[in-house]
Amino acid sequence: MIGISIYLSDPRAEERIIRASAMGIKQAFTSFHIPEEPAGQERIRQLLSLFHDEGFEVFADVSRQTPEMLGLTCFREMRSLGVTALRLDDGFSREDVEHLSHHFKLAINASTVRKEEVEEWLGMGIDPFALIAWHNFYPRKETGISTAFFRSQQEMFDTFGIPVYAFVPGDEERRGPLFQGLPTLEDHRHGDPYVHAAGLFHEGVSGVFIGDPGWSPDLLNHLHELDGNGIITLSYEGSGEVEGEYALRPDPGRDVLRIMNTRTATGVSPEACIERTPGAITRDNDDYGRYRGEMGIVLHPLEADPSVNVVGWVHERHMPLLALLKPSQRIRLKKQL
Repeated sequence: MIGISIYLSDPRAEERIIRASAMGIKQAFTSFHIPEEPAGQERIRQLLSLFHDEGFEVFADVSRQTPEMLGLTCFREMRSLGVTALRLDDGFSREDVEHLSHHFKLAINASTVRKEEVEEWLGMGIDPFALIAWHNFYPRKETGISTAFFRSQQEMFDTFGIPVYAFVPGDEERRGPLFQGLPTLEDHRHGDPYVHAAGLFHEGVSGVFIGDPGWSPDLLNHLHELDGNGIITLSYEGSGEVEGEYALRPDPGRDVLRIMNTRTATGVSPEACIERTPGAITRDNDDYGRYRGEMGIVLHPLEADPSVNVVGWVHERHMPLLALLKPSQRIRLKKQL
């Protein structure tokens, strides 16, 4: 699952909802109890109405005061406004969680909940499939959680069969007042959010949401394709015109990831038969006989081979993705402009 985050005080919120919807994204996180979000009932109902019209599943961060703030008498009435899932803060009792689980998907705080609490909830009869373990985002630098802690929490929730969601920063406008990005992991505060999201899925996360309000169409498209079709996009540099969708072989090589169905009967003249550094994209030339045209991605340094042309290099920012590629992985090569 891929989702965006919408903030009530964002003057571009409506535009972002409509843009994301047009790109096939239909999940959104929003919050009804952030101190710097002073929006009134009318604004909240307006955005919820737009979410409903665009077919969104809305995950709302709530406190015990949220129904009163919306002019409602209880949480159940939020369903009529289009809210389908609640992310609960620390002010809810176990009895509250049990009661609300009959009416909403419930997101518990994956960054703070401990095993004993989960066991107690499940012991009360709460269905683990009604729960989501959703990590915090961390606006202040140096406060995001560590990879080691994240993995230990993931392992715990996997044991219970509870899906895990997490945040990555956006690649455009960041949310104030700090403007330092909204990641779950501190290691993700900088760098390419697409790479970070792919890494989260590799760790077993079920849902990735962009925490910041700003995101580029490229980021959202690539994430949607990764989530929906399992395709990892690799940007590359170089003179080779090899853009397109491919599949890796099911038997990954030690040194080179070979790309299926790329051999050709058409001549491939030797050129750029140079030393092959990690990330090099290669194409076998005429001197390799029946392997002519076969493409590959180099994993480890290899010396020059007169039978192998170097047609490009995976962009530096996407190099970490090579470690995530699985046997038979579908990939998309996209030339960096």
